Amino acid sequence: MTGVFELDEKDKKILEILENDPDASQNEIAKVVGLSQPSVGARIKRMKEMGIVSHTYGINLKNAGLYVLKVDIKCRYPRELIKVFEKCPFFLNGYIVAGNKNLSLMFIGEDLSTLEAIVDQHIRPNPDVHDLEVGIIVRAEKDTVVPIKVFVNRDEDPPCNSNCMNCDYYENNLCLGCPVTGYYRGKIWK
Repeated sequence: MTGVFELDEKDKKILEILENDPDASQNEIAKVVGLSQPSVGARIKRMKEMGIVSHTYGINLKNAGLYVLKVDIKCRYPRELIKVFEKCPFFLNGYIVAGNKNLSLMFIGEDLSTLEAIVDQHIRPNPDVHDLEVGIIVRAEKDTVVPIKVFVNRDEDPPCNSNCMNCDYYENNLCLGCPVTGYYRGKIWK
């Protein structure tokens, strides 16, 4: 785990500018902050190396029209459950948290029934899962960009070790299937 980072007022102003305009040039930032362009560049580089600043491309949840599922779980081995989904195209992120529910998983998909299938087929049956709560993110109030791997490597074996052809959800058109295996009827992952 990383330590607490220390930022001075100039660093904070640089972050504020980048938050409001990620495409702001270092020259533009330098004029506002009162530093030279090389100084701004060095500060941004240092913050990137510290892991404070990151530039990512992805889908803006506010505009995408996709469903985001949050699953709060009480389980015995949270890191092991996260590993189950590491290569799943629907998996956004996992958070180990303090409290009664010690794991929060985030998934994204084109339809709710596919997300329901993930919960019912891959989380509920896990013997290490003791309790869970599921919620659908209704809307993002601010721009929220999440990285999503649109191009997936095809494989006969899905990352979740399931088989879409033997899944009631898939067979009854309640799940779009897995993009990795090619048993996929959706539009995002092709």
